[in-house]
Amino acid sequence: MGGTELLHIVSHKGKLYAGAGYWLDPRNVLYGGTDPNDFWAQILRLDGPDARWRVDLDMPRHLRPEILTSVTFTTDGHGTALREPVNLLLVSTYEIGRGNGFSLFTRNDDTGRWEKSKIVAGDIGLRGEDTSVRAMMVHRDAVTGIDRLFVAIGTAGLYSGVYDPAAPGKIRWDKQSESGAVARRILAIVEANGSLYFSANSNIYKRTDGPNPRYAVVYDAAGGSGENIVSTIGGIRGLTAIASPSRDGQSLIFNWAPDGKNSHGCIFRLDPQPNGGVRSVRETCLGDLVSNYLNGARVPFLFGPYNFFLPVTDPETHEQKYLLGLDVLVVDPSVSKAERNANGPGGWYAGALYAVRDSRANYSIREVNERHQPGKPNLVSVRSYALSPFPSDNGQVIYFGGYDGNWVTNQDTAWIFRTTLARALSARAPRQASVGAAREATRKTTSQEGFRYE
Repeated sequence: MGGTELLHIVSHKGKLYAGAGYWLDPRNVLYGGTDPNDFWAQILRLDGPDARWRVDLDMPRHLRPEILTSVTFTTDGHGTALREPVNLLLVSTYEIGRGNGFSLFTRNDDTGRWEKSKIVAGDIGLRGEDTSVRAMMVHRDAVTGIDRLFVAIGTAGLYSGVYDPAAPGKIRWDKQSESGAVARRILAIVEANGSLYFSANSNIYKRTDGPNPRYAVVYDAAGGSGENIVSTIGGIRGLTAIASPSRDGQSLIFNWAPDGKNSHGCIFRLDPQPNGGVRSVRETCLGDLVSNYLNGARVPFLFGPYNFFLPVTDPETHEQKYLLGLDVLVVDPSVSKAERNANGPGGWYAGALYAVRDSRANYSIREVNERHQPGKPNLVSVRSYALSPFPSDNGQVIYFGGYDGNWVTNQDTAWIFRTTLARALSARAPRQASVGAAREATRKTTSQEGFRYE
């Protein structure tokens, strides 16, 4: 068990599962390693709050478990209701090697074994970031009544399949992309007001259901300017459906992060309009809040969330709030250049920051394991989070996971912490502390300010 980054934490049938990737690990053959069979993606499992994490699945030739999710089908491929809903834990990612295609791993919860199958077999001409598999969800087609599983296959677009217990991995996939190709990799698929949406580049697309589905752009974050979006950063990140302020339907919320110069944590909300369109509202830009939290350090770049805004209920106020993990570049004149660069060029903040959004669209900054200090674990970013499914935690415990190498080689830097939900949401006043990265990362168990290192 290891990894350079913890990409996902997912609750499934009363247990927690986590996806660990080995991007930028120098022991992997892609980065100079000598063993072609080791240091590949893993799925980890936790059976209880006092149990130990263990490897549930090794994924040779797959660098990162890019999407790990629990989905439920209530119909078969003809729209006939299943006798009982079928809940599956799925992993998907690109298999390294030209022509290997895109894999699906389906867990058999009765045996604990995983079945590997292919969503797309063979070479479809995608390379690098264009092979990214970052989103997957089930949507009930409003016209056909069929539950369909949608997965983002890089820039090839959305592929769709239906539940079929006789098919490999229990999913019968269509042969072609349903949406067609897009300019940049798809980062999110969501359902809002009964419709399916996905984001790619600066665009949000909406699906028109039916036997011959269609897709159309309903919003362009670049305003039609043709702004160049850097694929590694993404454009529209964290697209999530939330309750509309008018209480009439759902709005869409996201972070606009087009490139390294114009990504300042600006959060936009799209409210549905009577004419079928949307109204764009800029809720905040998190750069100033993060700078204040870090005692005035300049924050030239940040983005988040990596995947989605997590909805939680504040146990003290019973208010609906949302969490979003951040990756933050900082420049602080009081910190030496060597210390700023200890965790990568430019000075990526070594603590794991996240923001809390309340029901009035006010934001505040929090940090896993309190303010970062030399000697603490080198966490860098919050990539994932999930509420505890364990009965003894009573829905009041939350798990965080993450790390981002930001193009600097690392090893065994993936991390998971847990704490109470009340602690995760509590306000913390900025304190004087170095914002430089820790010179040494540690894997030793630690506990600070109510967070427990897993």
